[in-house]
Amino acid sequence: MLERSIPAMAELPPSAIKELRDVKERNLRELEENLELLRESVERRGGELYMVENAEEARRKIIEICRENNVKLVVKAKSMTSEEIELTKALEADGITVMETDLGERIIQLAGEKPVHILGPALHKTKEDIARLFTEKLGKSVEPNAESILATVREDLREKFLSADMTITGANAIVAENAAVVLVTNEGNDRLSLAFTPIYLVVAGVEKIVRSVADALKIVYVLPRSATGQRLSSYVTFQSIEGFAYPRRGGRKRRKVYFVIIDNGRMKAREDPELAEALYCIRCSACLNTCPTYNMVGGHVFGYIYSGPMSVPWTLITHGLDKTEFAQLCLTCGLCREVCPLEINLPYIASVAKHRYGERYGYPEINQMMARYERFASLGSAAAGIVNLALKSSKIREILENVIGVDRRRPLPSFRRKHLGKLFKEGGSGEAGKVALFTDSLIYYSYPEIGLAAARLLMELGFYVVLPPQRSSGMPLIQYGFFEKAREVAEYNIESFYPLVEEGYIILSVEPTAEYCLRDPYIRLLGSREARAVAEHSYNFFEFLMKLDWDRVSRVLEHPKGLHVFYHLPCHSRTLDGSIPVKEMLERLGVKVSHKNLGCCGMAGTWGMKRNGHGYDLSIAIGRQLASEYEKTGAEMIVTESTVCALQFKHLSRLPVKHPLELVYPRGFATR
Repeated sequence: MLERSIPAMAELPPSAIKELRDVKERNLRELEENLELLRESVERRGGELYMVENAEEARRKIIEICRENNVKLVVKAKSMTSEEIELTKALEADGITVMETDLGERIIQLAGEKPVHILGPALHKTKEDIARLFTEKLGKSVEPNAESILATVREDLREKFLSADMTITGANAIVAENAAVVLVTNEGNDRLSLAFTPIYLVVAGVEKIVRSVADALKIVYVLPRSATGQRLSSYVTFQSIEGFAYPRRGGRKRRKVYFVIIDNGRMKAREDPELAEALYCIRCSACLNTCPTYNMVGGHVFGYIYSGPMSVPWTLITHGLDKTEFAQLCLTCGLCREVCPLEINLPYIASVAKHRYGERYGYPEINQMMARYERFASLGSAAAGIVNLALKSSKIREILENVIGVDRRRPLPSFRRKHLGKLFKEGGSGEAGKVALFTDSLIYYSYPEIGLAAARLLMELGFYVVLPPQRSSGMPLIQYGFFEKAREVAEYNIESFYPLVEEGYIILSVEPTAEYCLRDPYIRLLGSREARAVAEHSYNFFEFLMKLDWDRVSRVLEHPKGLHVFYHLPCHSRTLDGSIPVKEMLERLGVKVSHKNLGCCGMAGTWGMKRNGHGYDLSIAIGRQLASEYEKTGAEMIVTESTVCALQFKHLSRLPVKHPLELVYPRGFATR
């Protein structure tokens, strides 16, 4: 798993993730009770708590509190919730000066921009950018180095800490049983902000409330590790009302504490089965750090106020469906889910957003064309000779680009007149068991030799192998949010495979994405007992192969000892336990295998074929980085079991690209 490549995350016991998810699930389930407990805790300690319904009401209440207390200057610690409700803009419009005390937020404030990253809001700025900005806005010469920039910030902020009328912070968690506000930072600006001001206002989403200190500690245990790779951040504060309202220094009157707890769509999302788990988010930003498209285009493009993969559900929840068009940038590669310490299914939620957006505002025309991929593949196979010849014509490719949307620069695979269904013959002794193969469109219509080789290998190992009637996996339909069409495909495939499961068959997928669809989206789309049964009996081809008796398997396979290959791990081949079956198999057979866990190749099936900047161009930008890194290893070839990943690397790399079976079972590709 990608998250396990971070040493601090690798140190976590497996139970830590489950325990944290259990904490979030339980506290959301008991939210009303926790909210009332928090209210009692706050009021018993002399504070005030206000529950507000939306951003407008939150801004109005906070301005009202400021007016009542004659607040003129606010020092504000970093808070994405305050960004969500655009609080600073509202306070400044009311004549209140707001000073952001987080360095990144201060840079963004002076630049008049939105954060580009939820953890590092100014990540897109170079030291030269920052020095020029400070020189222009603060009226003093600032050199483009850390020492000069930090000295300027300290001078800019210290006087404000001493003279501010109010401190505003967000919260990483709020403990209901004692009203403690949990703040996790690396700059300590929250503590300086709280040291001198007479008023403290906490603004936080209602989902941040947890019952106990023990629950809050579960968050603190994981958050810094997932966010920055630290076991613990530089500052972790459990700020109590007593600690703020009754400072140890004598001679100061009691200070005031206010809590403004915001709904802004959260309570509605909690009742939405497709969105509810987004509320588990602890704002660690791991999903942003691994997302291929976010890392190419940044948060000002991939986001509204929240950015990156987590921004899709959070924009939908807090700012409305009309603001989620940027969800089209999601590749549905699944890397965000893999690194998420709460295992939130962000790829599927992104597809939910695309589906809802398309149903209300219309699906992008190019996606509607791409959704017909299976029909195009079937027609291409039926007239393979003519179609393959036509695809070599630049004029035909230009027409395809204009009419269908397939970028003319993207090489396309040839179609086979005899597709897998026509070539396959079931058979095998059945002594080892019974297997049903599930492929996808590319193997079925363009690379049937891969499916045939897989079947021959299984038969040689003693399995009886069948190829039942099937449609494609439907992944492009899921990816673009065409849920009704995807449901039809899922129903067809489940109806075909479920009777075989009842007869004792195991389902093996040669294409990783096909297996992923059986195990996850089909269950979500259908929710049926049959879909769950099929998922429970489904395996990735190489995952299954490595579970068999190795002595028996190795006698059937070739041993290409001394060969040096780079293995590319397809997104949908990633296993829950972090094992890499193909790499393990090749190494056991004497192959030298280089591997870097760099993530998605950017192809994402039909997504990387689309003509616009959100398709081919972005796909190539992502893929080139990986291809370059792979070539640096000195490997003789790239090996990957995904046919769509292979398409990408054949287009981008000077190295030959092969399927694992071509190396270890070449006789299975012989014409028979």
